[in-house]
Amino acid sequence: MVRNMMPNSAGNIAPGRAVKMNRIERTIKEVVQSYGYMDIFLPIYEYYDMLKDTMHNFRDENIIRFIDRNTGKSLVLRPDFTPQVARYFANYMSDFPLPIRLSYNGRVFRNVDLDKGVKSEKLQVGAELFGNSQLEADTEMLLMARRVFDKLNIDGCKYVFGHSGFTRRALELAGKDKDEYHKHLDAKNITAVANLFTGDNDPEKFLRHLPKAFGGVETVEKLAEVSRFDKELAECVDYISTLFKRLISLGIDAKSLVFDASESAGLEYYTGITFSVLHAKIGESLAVGGRYDNLTENFGRKAFACGMVFFVEEIYSVDETDISLKEIDWLVVGRENLGRCEELRDKGFSVFFAEDAAEKSELETSYNFLNTLS
Repeated sequence: MVRNMMPNSAGNIAPGRAVKMNRIERTIKEVVQSYGYMDIFLPIYEYYDMLKDTMHNFRDENIIRFIDRNTGKSLVLRPDFTPQVARYFANYMSDFPLPIRLSYNGRVFRNVDLDKGVKSEKLQVGAELFGNSQLEADTEMLLMARRVFDKLNIDGCKYVFGHSGFTRRALELAGKDKDEYHKHLDAKNITAVANLFTGDNDPEKFLRHLPKAFGGVETVEKLAEVSRFDKELAECVDYISTLFKRLISLGIDAKSLVFDASESAGLEYYTGITFSVLHAKIGESLAVGGRYDNLTENFGRKAFACGMVFFVEEIYSVDETDISLKEIDWLVVGRENLGRCEELRDKGFSVFFAEDAAEKSELETSYNFLNTLS
């Protein structure tokens, strides 16, 4: 029957899995709040016109859209938190001194390709930092991510960086071949780029080098050599080099830091570094972040801004913690013990009451009780 069906790409979360996901979400929130971030709650739906002008990678085919029957305006189930947080900062935080740290958690909704088996709603926890200078704020984001995965006992994460200013300048140097170069750069097609730029001058040698520039500290050092001819490129590479050195000095493993010179996502949105936290077990990012210093200006307040978001379901996929039901302190059996239930709850214990003693054995098999009173 239809009443027993769920919409395509929707799903339930079973009790044992919910315990694990709640633990992941709670751990992330505890770490984020330990850095001084303040929680805010945001609307689950939003005006279409606001999102289309302020959201990274906004496309009609990726949103779930409907009409407000009272006003006739187009509304969208929230596909991204960042524009909402930026608006909140710009409109409601003018009395707070900078920097301002805001955090959020909840679900985002996107129209998905059903053939890929992807859910249309995803649980996220995020943090946005407004009004702090670039290096300190970017460093804080990465340290916060490292601490989250340490607390979750997830090893083997890679922090893969791009830099939008670096990539934009590289595309400018490609001149009339910009679009073709961009396509080959995205694909890391070394041969096609070599055929496109055959000259021996510094810019063309630099452009040929970029598809190969993927790696750690040594990759950044090599980029510093080949980009010295251009002041803007050199400044971007120097920033990445300084950031890597800062992170390493603060305890992040140098082998976990990667710079991808071909990264070009969101060039019209990001204004500095971008990063993704990756893990060999899955093909999706566990967290992403970056700098977008032009975003808050859309809402009438100019400020430095950077942020990151953790994807709870993806983190769940690499978390090796066993799935188990939540522990319940007491199973209390029998009508005569009903009063004892409230006494135990008054003392801070969780209590599951069963009226019939015949249920005791089956309940103990199905649930995770620490104590029994019958």
